[in-house]
Amino acid sequence: MDRRMNSFPIFIINMKSSIDRWESTSSRLKALGLSVTRFDATVGCELSEDEIKQWYDPAANRKHHHRNLTIGEIGCYISHKRLWQKMVEDEIPYCLILEDDLCIDKTLPFTLQHIEQLHGWEMIKLFDNRNNRFIDSKSLDESTTLGNFLKVPNCAAAYALNLSGAKKLLKRKLFFRAVDIDMQIHSEIGISVAGIRPYPFTQNNAFNSEIEAVNSGRHSNHSTFWRNLKFRVKMYFERKKLSADLTRITSL
Repeated sequence: MDRRMNSFPIFIINMKSSIDRWESTSSRLKALGLSVTRFDATVGCELSEDEIKQWYDPAANRKHHHRNLTIGEIGCYISHKRLWQKMVEDEIPYCLILEDDLCIDKTLPFTLQHIEQLHGWEMIKLFDNRNNRFIDSKSLDESTTLGNFLKVPNCAAAYALNLSGAKKLLKRKLFFRAVDIDMQIHSEIGISVAGIRPYPFTQNNAFNSEIEAVNSGRHSNHSTFWRNLKFRVKMYFERKKLSADLTRITSL
């Protein structure tokens, strides 16, 4: 492995109270020769109503989404959005964004090397708990494949993002869906979303209970038939659109 690629910026979104998760994830990355920066997560249950209104649009949620967001989903979205804002403010050309409840495979450094050799990409998914299939694919080496989706993975736990992608994500001034759902609806803001397999991350189930206890919440309503129907129709048409043009994401 080429140790020069340590410069690939990596941010871990981590709550101040979750010291064990930070130490576990950061130690694993450092053992792989990767440097990492902690990014302070927004804890939804600590937000005031006025603070929530600065980020979240409940009226748009009722009109365009199939259910209300939990306070934890609101906090999660704000955490990611603040990091995208940091990328724009600091002019960070690209980075890897991680949540802190993941197991990390030893192949990660090689995956990052591949990303550094690509151009024309905006978001590259590196985790999928449902194993959605690629539609088109391109081999990056004998064991690594770049692909696009009709059904973008519905998780925001691990993804590479460049500055162009961050700016597009920030087009949504106030959000009304969960962050991973907004990533699935890629055509709305014109962002390119690809994936690289094998994914170098899997879920670390040891931390699930803490996430649910500290930063979750119950949905305040049961989804109605019409809200569900409108959402399903939107997703149906979204999943007819390829998430990325692989001819534009090619090796240098």
